[in-house]
Amino acid sequence: MFVGEYYGINSLLVDVCKKLISEGRTRNVRGFECVEFPEPVILKIKDPTARWIIIPERKWNPILPYAESLWLASGRNDMDFIQYFLPSLLDFSDDGVFMRGGYGPRFRNFSGNNVDYKIGNNSLLEAPSSCNVNTDQFFYVLKCFEKDRYTRQAVITIGDPAKDCFSKEGVLKITKDIPCTRLIQFMCTPDNKLNMSVFMRSNDVIWGLSGVNIFNFTFMQEYFARMLGLDVGSYYHIVNNLHYYKNRHQEMVENLSMKSPDDIGFKYKKNFNSLKEFDKKIGELIEYENSLRNDQYGIIPNFGDDFFNDWASVFYHKKTNRSTKFINPLLNKIFNDSSN
Repeated sequence: MFVGEYYGINSLLVDVCKKLISEGRTRNVRGFECVEFPEPVILKIKDPTARWIIIPERKWNPILPYAESLWLASGRNDMDFIQYFLPSLLDFSDDGVFMRGGYGPRFRNFSGNNVDYKIGNNSLLEAPSSCNVNTDQFFYVLKCFEKDRYTRQAVITIGDPAKDCFSKEGVLKITKDIPCTRLIQFMCTPDNKLNMSVFMRSNDVIWGLSGVNIFNFTFMQEYFARMLGLDVGSYYHIVNNLHYYKNRHQEMVENLSMKSPDDIGFKYKKNFNSLKEFDKKIGELIEYENSLRNDQYGIIPNFGDDFFNDWASVFYHKKTNRSTKFINPLLNKIFNDSSN
């Protein structure tokens, strides 16, 4: 079994590519050659704030993970929002309108019935009442820690058997989108740091792990740590099948395996202290991103929070391609380099 420990995402990506080339096994999957680890993989990142990929050969899109992070935190799975940033994702939608296995509703509106999620409005969910069958799992995690600082019950479930396993007719579900991530767990260390473990059934090294997954989940780890009054601890990425497809990414994986990367973290000052305050800022950020789509540029609003100000500035850069001053110096380098 492959176990790796890294400071940040760049050293992780390079080492995983090296190991896949030297130890990976090739087999045919749905008509394509897939190179995969023969056993489960456990990857540890010591500084989850070192989540920005700075290796040019990866050709990383730095805007997409910010867009997905907003899509997820707001509890949505509509294609209307996300296809603006990644049109090719439509290929994985069953109906072209919603991402059936999208994580957002599963995070914020888990229902447990056999009706597929279809959430695309801009309103955020209130904390569930005792008579409401829908569950906001963000609220649940915070309540677990409120009861017990060292809880082992702060788990977000993403797999939804009622929706994912069988159709209403009782046959295996026919869908383009079965969630790859199954479970997320948060735990507080004795020195008051928030650790996060993510369990995945399957993960593509390029499109998934390095494209959006580690960024999205460590981003979530950072804002949960703030709401819980904890420091950011370690991040654990546990995958049963970690792989890449030869026809898509063989050359890129080979190029990445020869790099000697740096990992650079950045810790934001944050002013939100609760889920209610966080959700209010998420709602404001959604409104701002929507105004940009409607060509209402103006001045980037001040969210009163460095974390959210940079998040908004990413969307401003996406829409206008104008020079943007970020609080995080690494973002200034990333976007300046991508504009040249």
